[in-house]
Amino acid sequence: MEARPEQPDLPTHSPQAEHGGTPDRMSAGPSGQGSSGRHRPALSIVAGPKLTLGQTSRPMPEDWQQALGQIAGWLDMDIQMTPVRPAGDLRRATAWATSIAPAPCVFAPWQTASPVGLQGNARTALPNAHWVASYLCDHGADKPLKGRRLDVMLMSPLPAVCIRDDACDAPMPRPVVMQAMLQAAQREGRRRVAIVVDSQRRNPMVRRLLLTGRAASRDEQEIEVLSIEEALCHLVRHAGRWDAIMVMPDLRSLIFAMLAETTGIWSPWPMLWHQRGLRSIASEVLDDSDAVLPLNAPLLVQALALAAADAGLGRVAQRLLQGAARVWDRGIVTQGRGSPAPYVTCVSDDEFIMQLCRDRQGMPRNPMEWRAIATAQPAVRRSARPGLRVVSLDAGQ
Repeated sequence: MEARPEQPDLPTHSPQAEHGGTPDRMSAGPSGQGSSGRHRPALSIVAGPKLTLGQTSRPMPEDWQQALGQIAGWLDMDIQMTPVRPAGDLRRATAWATSIAPAPCVFAPWQTASPVGLQGNARTALPNAHWVASYLCDHGADKPLKGRRLDVMLMSPLPAVCIRDDACDAPMPRPVVMQAMLQAAQREGRRRVAIVVDSQRRNPMVRRLLLTGRAASRDEQEIEVLSIEEALCHLVRHAGRWDAIMVMPDLRSLIFAMLAETTGIWSPWPMLWHQRGLRSIASEVLDDSDAVLPLNAPLLVQALALAAADAGLGRVAQRLLQGAARVWDRGIVTQGRGSPAPYVTCVSDDEFIMQLCRDRQGMPRNPMEWRAIATAQPAVRRSARPGLRVVSLDAGQ
């Protein structure tokens, strides 16, 4: 329950009463009390949160659909999948320039992409986006008892938005795309940022940062421009040295492989495709591109939390994240994921979803913090005469 400012009661001659409908609020005052200048407290039933996700022409795999249904029931949330047609440049520009509501982001974490596909000579058909961001987030990475947490954001511009620079005779990302990636890292509170290029593009990248003024904002972010050799040497010693890594698309597979090797997390990462906002949510894995994954419970939880946070459902995202953290606290893990508990039990992804939905609401012993999910702060509204409402779980969004 939560306190809300009172609202005037529905009149008896309202359209709901005339047509026999049930009003969404019920008066809490005595039936014989007449109307006065003072408002009375009221009871109202508020519907649960609703999340609309986009769906491609490919149907959702059955195991993913069942797991998503279980999570929706546990959250008491309505999750609707809406077919999304591929939009051309003209339609996207029209929707962006007018007040037309944008299409929901495509939710397909079972569709994988490989960092090798971002190389310029790759023949993989890429979605229409400007840049991508994958997240390496693990509650108990490394070894048991240490419980070291990883939270790394790996960003790259797509080859289509990289134009050849005359100074280095090599493709460089457009300034507006670089600005969008740095601002995205800043919004998530990622202060330590590394920009990884080859030795040929290092000086032009530094010059570009100086021209855009990003190097002067030291209070906001600490930006390092490194060659690929220097970055790999640092990642071997400490995978979490930087909060965010921006790497050129042709070098992304090297950084991805080094992070997976040093952390031991070879399972897929949630991957976000951006173009004037979030376009789609997929997954990134080093093995095969354009493949369909079997159910991966941590990936589903993280991808759904990202989608909920993008839709403004911060509390839903936090409940998903902390629910998975409670399961990991008990030493229940899946293949490729760690736990802060001293002893772990590896279960199937179906069993992990069952344990997640069976758990009671509450904070884990080791609350999980993920910069990609902003901490939901309950709204405090002062009122001289607070009303009383019956609110379904997580309906404050």
